Order: sequence, then C-alpha cells, then structure tokens
Amino acid sequence: MENKKIKLGQFFTVKKLWLKPQIIDFIKKQNKEIAYDPFAGNGDLLNLAKEDLNFKKIQGLDIDSTLSWEINDSLKNIPIVANSLIITNPPYLSKQSAKRKKINMDDYFKLSTYDDIYLIALEKMLQTNLPVVAIIPESFINSNFKLKNYLSSITIIEDEIFSDTENPVIVACFDNKDKTNNEILVYKNDIFIDNLANILKIRLKPKNNIEIKFNDLNGWLGIKAVDGIKENKDIKFDFPSNINYDWKNKITISSRHYSLIAIEIKEHLKLKLINQANKILKDLREKSSDIILTPFKGNNKFGNRRRRLDFNLCRAILEEAYMQIKEEK
Repeated sequence: MENKKIKLGQFFTVKKLWLKPQIIDFIKKQNKEIAYDPFAGNGDLLNLAKEDLNFKKIQGLDIDSTLSWEINDSLKNIPIVANSLIITNPPYLSKQSAKRKKINMDDYFKLSTYDDIYLIALEKMLQTNLPVVAIIPESFINSNFKLKNYLSSITIIEDEIFSDTENPVIVACFDNKDKTNNEILVYKNDIFIDNLANILKIRLKPKNNIEIKFNDLNGWLGIKAVDGIKENKDIKFDFPSNINYDWKNKITISSRHYSLIAIEIKEHLKLKLINQANKILKDLREKSSDIILTPFKGNNKFGNRRRRLDFNLCRAILEEAYMQIKEEK
C-alpha cells in the first residue's frame, strides 16, 4: 500500500481541520449543487462535502482502479461536470522526487512546464472553468504557476490534516475571475493576514553586491536555517561555536539546514553583523507572518509551522545587514 501511495502521489485527507470559516464562505458563495473530486482517493473530501457542506450530490474520479470511483486519468483530462465545484487534494510528486524514486511520470512532465504533479493537476482543473478548492503544498505560494490570477484566497493550514504525512499545506480557492495580487486574500488558519501583493513585497531580493559563500568550511559565520521543535530553537545567525552542530563533518556543498558562510568583514564588526542580520530576519518574519520563509515539515511545540530560510533570502538579509553597518561607520 505504501509503495502504491508513493507512486500515485497520494495523501489521504482524514481530518476536517482545514475547513476554516473563510473557506466555507467561499464554497457557499459559489452556489453549486455537486461536489466534484477528480482525484477522489478514499473519498474523505466528498463525504465531508455531503455531510458538512450540504451538497446535493457528489461525483468522484480516480486513476486507482481499486477504489470505487469511475476510472479517469485526471492529469491528462478532467471532464466538465455542470453545476459543480471541484473540491480536491490532488497528488503531490515533484519531477526530482519521481526521478529519485525511479517512478516514471514522463508522460505528464514532458507536456508541461511545471515540475510538480500537483501544478499540472491544478492547471487541468482550472481549464474546466469550474470553481476549485484545492489542498496543495504551501510551496505553491512561491511557485511559477501561471494561473494565480484566478485565485480568490489562500489559507495556510498549520493543523496537521493528513494521517500519513506532515506536509505543510494551504487551501487555495479559485473562482476563475481574473485579479491582481492586491485582490487575493491570504489567511493563516482563520486569521486574515494581508493581500498577496503586500506579503510578496516584504521579501528581500539579493543584489549580489557583496561576496558571500555558503557551505564554506572556512566561513566564520554560522546559520541554523531551520526552525526546531523546542522553544528558542528558531532560525538564527551566530558564531559557529554558539550553535550545537558538527560543522566539520556534516557541512557539504549541498547542505541547506545549516551552513558556514564566508563574508569578509573586520573582526570588531562581526558580532554587529550577526545582531543586525537577526534583527532583519525577525522583522521580516513578523511583518509577513512567516509566509515569505519556506515551509518545513511539522510544527513547533506551540503548534506553529516550522520554517526554513532559503539561501537567496539569507543572502539578501546579509547584504542588507552589511550595508546598514557600513552606513553606521
């Protein structure tokens, strides 16, 4: 069963914690009679639609012949069902993961510019011109998906809604009306954060105006780039000796969770750079409610989504901190 799920990219949604008030409001406003899932799986979402959302009828499709739905490869074509709303948790499988796991998904990827199956699924769903409510990876926010302009809202779900994975997810609601990012609303759980344009504006972009090398064993600056589970174990810049990690034996060219960074600066300014970088990081996290950082599997002890600092944003923070210190001199 486990191998089959990996091959099909399946994660079965068993908890309805994702069904926040703003999502219910969106579904009701669409005023559709049929709940339609082209990737129906165990039918959890369709059962919920019938029992909790009062849809008059449910209709499901799935490629898995062992399930009770009409068989259909919805990554290639999704039949239009009149008077329906698509409510689904499509398969997630990146091109890189498929290659690593030796799963042949070439038939799908060769016809698409996207590098994850769920993005191909989303495109097929939106081609039906039906409203869509989709539980998808949070990485969607920073993806290259071309039809984000049809979004109505994004809701980041910090509750763990799957029985078999801690994948960080969002609920994307599409009404197929063309919009700017200023009109797309972003929520975290049931709390409104801001519109998408304002959130994306917060993210710093590297200027590459300072030489910075990551994963350099001679680097004097350490970065713990992933939030921990326990208190006071968040992402931080510091001297390597202050971070409990086996730098010498564990840092490689591909390290992403910890890194040694080489950046040339006078000795007496090193602590100042660390403090300034941590200040900028803290400010960015607070202003964006963490949304501009990469989601990471699992939550901390307070139930908040763990985050990872990617090297592009890390570089931009260090550049900004460096320039601010330089201006102070």
